[in-house]
Amino acid sequence: MKIDLVYLWVDGSDENWQAKKNAALEKIGKKLPASAARTTRWTNHDELLYSLRSAEKFAPWINHIFIVTDSQAPKWLNLENPKISIVDHKEIIPNEKLPLFNSNAIEMFLWKIPGLSEYFLYANDDMFFGKEVQPDFFFDKHGNPIVIMKERSRNFNKLDDHSQVNHRLFSIKTARTIKFVYKQLGIKYNVTFKHAIEPIRKTCMAENFQILEKHFMQSTITPFRDVNNLQRIIMPLYDNARKQNTIVLNWRVGKKRIEYDHKRDTFLTRLFHKLLWLTATIFGFVQYDCYDKQWNLIRNIKKYQPTLFAINDFSDKKSSFKQASEFMNNMFPAKSEFEK
Repeated sequence: MKIDLVYLWVDGSDENWQAKKNAALEKIGKKLPASAARTTRWTNHDELLYSLRSAEKFAPWINHIFIVTDSQAPKWLNLENPKISIVDHKEIIPNEKLPLFNSNAIEMFLWKIPGLSEYFLYANDDMFFGKEVQPDFFFDKHGNPIVIMKERSRNFNKLDDHSQVNHRLFSIKTARTIKFVYKQLGIKYNVTFKHAIEPIRKTCMAENFQILEKHFMQSTITPFRDVNNLQRIIMPLYDNARKQNTIVLNWRVGKKRIEYDHKRDTFLTRLFHKLLWLTATIFGFVQYDCYDKQWNLIRNIKKYQPTLFAINDFSDKKSSFKQASEFMNNMFPAKSEFEK
């Protein structure tokens, strides 16, 4: 099984890119929500450099790496390495929809990357491999993805009630997306993504896009993030409805992973999982497949040694940024083959 790795990447400090973004904002002619247009969404701290080092160290079996960008490339990247390719937005996204500064929209076209393998992993540049991992962590014996998510604590029927969800744009869009899935498929999913590297089958993603293309083009392929965007979570949820993947929680007790089953998603099930997690945490038995909580993040990564972890934007606070940078330098000090 050949498994590729795909990243979205942007250098928000690039003046040409900034001019393009500012022109797109002016063309819209309206003020965007802060969460959709804040500069930190495109801040570059060379997270990708460390993510590639983690991939080389802990997942050397990766076949090829694709970096999806908008007429950019990291200055430190070795473009002569045959194992890595830069993919411009123009290669995968219809010209009439460009330029795009909305990762929700760009993600929908990953299946169109030229030369992409049937099986691939999708990562943001702030996602890392934390220890040695094998392909069967991401794909089962049938080649179907094993996708890490978390159970939502809110009642499904209240997901569109803004008093019942976090007011962050991401949470509202996720709630609307799983409501959309219920309207289309009649299945109640009460989950959301963890910030984790995601396994995907190209043919499944292409099939979902073709089924939902009308909805995507109307609501999701927008220049900047919008509350009406459908989240990428719709892809694995449609796969799950067709029994083409397995959804698991980000933690486990022992070796067996905890599968999510929408047919057994009840308050009591979520309460049992919460109590199990709490008990396992207190007695030191909990293991994390993915860790992304920002509270005491570095300390907990060192403590739990998760298979995957994420450091979101390396934080805006100087003290947190310094701590994260020192941690990454200490964990991945050696240059990878992908650097000049």
